[in-house]
Order: sequence, then structure tokens, then C-alpha cells
Amino acid sequence: MKNYRIILTVLFIVLFFETIVDAQERRILLVVSENADPAIKKAATGLMNCPVFTAFKACGGTTDSQPITTNSETLLPDAAFQHAAYNNLVIIGLPDQDVLLRKCWGHQIGLRSGEIEVLGYGKWKGDFGTVESDRNPFLYSHRVKDHPYSTNIIKISGTSVAGVVQAVEAFRTGLLNGIVPAGQGQLIETSLLDRRPDFVVPPLLPNELNGFYRIGWIQPNEIEYRAYIDLAGYQPERIWRIKYVTQKVFDNVSGENWVHGLHRLSYGNAVTVAVFTSAEEAKKTWNALGQSKGANYETLDSFVCYQFEQPTDEAFDKSYGDIRYFVLENHLIAVSLPRQQTVLLLKNYKP
Repeated sequence: MKNYRIILTVLFIVLFFETIVDAQERRILLVVSENADPAIKKAATGLMNCPVFTAFKACGGTTDSQPITTNSETLLPDAAFQHAAYNNLVIIGLPDQDVLLRKCWGHQIGLRSGEIEVLGYGKWKGDFGTVESDRNPFLYSHRVKDHPYSTNIIKISGTSVAGVVQAVEAFRTGLLNGIVPAGQGQLIETSLLDRRPDFVVPPLLPNELNGFYRIGWIQPNEIEYRAYIDLAGYQPERIWRIKYVTQKVFDNVSGENWVHGLHRLSYGNAVTVAVFTSAEEAKKTWNALGQSKGANYETLDSFVCYQFEQPTDEAFDKSYGDIRYFVLENHLIAVSLPRQQTVLLLKNYKP
């Protein structure tokens, strides 16, 4: 009987501590360095009730929409690796003040004090903020062979304190990937793909579409703007890509997870809105899409569109859904949501 009690006690302790560990996983960690400027620390506190986090909770990407605040320095030791890997990270700060941010930086944005260089924007001098979302590099490393769910990283930074503060505010509006100015800025090197960073929020699409939740939006760069010229000779005045997520979207670490995730090139479950100068330009571009390889003319409820399979390449050997192109007045709209959600969206859409 004594041995039986001991076994039960040990089992209880194990289950109790496993529950504690599990409760600390799949949360949102709001991470700021101890060395961060006070203005950055203050701005970060304004994200405690961020709409992006509400959508994370709705789709099951986190167990709680309220983030846990922590210092960057606590995630640097080797003993903290799993804690960093199994939670969603939102790191806010300047790279020269934050070792963890530098460790996770990547190669998409070239950033230094007072200067920024990004493909599709060019090289600028001045106060700019940046927001970049991707898969968590701690989880997607050689140290983790497999895992039942995926976690994300969101890096909010800039060329200056003012830039970071502006980027925090942009993230509050749902910006997942993009560059925002905190002043005029100066283009210091020109190329064919320069685009002046600005900040214009997209049309207000529904928060929820029958199980799909609007989580945020992506700011396309000049490369995407120029791509439209190849179709009919017209470049849109403005492009936004609004992302939706659904249940279990982060419940694996597959290619499908990436396609439907938060990276700037993840086109799954998205609504891309391209606004042209006139309805004629939008219609001619739409007609040119219809002449492209793989285009299928389709009627969805009362809306006509051209439907394509999402592309495959060396990384994706199968298509993860369809993309449908609609034209409403001077708006060309590409939707990669399922059919039912697409119809709901269009019925509520006002150009």
C-alpha cells in the first residue's frame, strides 16, 4: 500500500508539472530588451489587447490572446531554447540594442541606424519602422526534428526609436509585413524598383467569414506593382493583401502551414486588392489574366471570375487551393479563400 501511495504521488507530481509546462507553451511572448529605449518599452505595452492576437487565439495559434511580457535577455541562454521555440515571439526594438533581435533578424531587410535597404523599396535614409512576420526560427531549426504545431515570429523594428514606435502602431492596425515612415525620408540610391514607403490601411473587410478570421495585412512592394504591367500595361495605384486564418492553420509544420501562414509571400487564405486608376484599366487587366495559362472562366454565385490553381514549384509538389480573380469597378481582387467564404466576402465588398 505504501508503494502504491508513492507511485500515485510521483504520478501526480509529473502530471502537475507537465500541466505547468504545457500552460507555458503556445503563448504569445511580447519581448523587449532590458536595454531598449524607454519610448520603445512604453509603445510595447500598448499591444496587450492587439487585434492580431485575438485572431491568433480564434484560430488556435495561441492558448491566450493576452501576451506574456518578457525580456530578450531571458531567451538567450541555451536553457531557454524550448521556451523560445514553442511560443510565438513578438520582438520589439532596435537591432543595436537587442541581441535576440539580431540573432533572429534574417536577410529580407537591411537595417542600420538611420538607413534601410529593402528589395522593392530601395535604399532610404531617415526614420522608418519595419514589421516582418515569419515562422519561428527557434522551432524551425536543426534542434527540433518534428513538432505537432507551428509557432511564429513577428519582428517590429526600425532605423530609429521613432521608427520603432511608428511600426508598433502600424502593427496595431494589423500590418504583418511592411515599412512605415516616421518622417519624410530620403532615397539615397536609385534603382528600377524603388517605392516610397507610406502607410495607407486597406479596405475594412469582415473580421470573420464563416470560420475564417481576418488576422492582418501585408504591404506589397514595387515588385508586385510592376508585375501587373506585364498583363495589360497598367500598374495599380495601390495594392494590399489581407490575410485570413482558420482553425488548426498552425497545427503542423508542413508546406501547407507556410502557404497559409504570415510570411509576406504566403498567398493562401488571402484577399489581394489592386486598385487601378479606372474601371477600364482594371477590366483590361482582368481580361488579360483570362488569356494566361491555366485560367478557367467560372461563375461563383452571381460573380464571374478567372480561377487558377495555386502554383507548385520545387518546394511545393502539390497545390494548396485555388486563386480566383474578380473585377469590381476599378478594383481587381484575387481571393484564395474557399468558395463559400469567397462569396460571403464579395457580397460584403464595397469598392
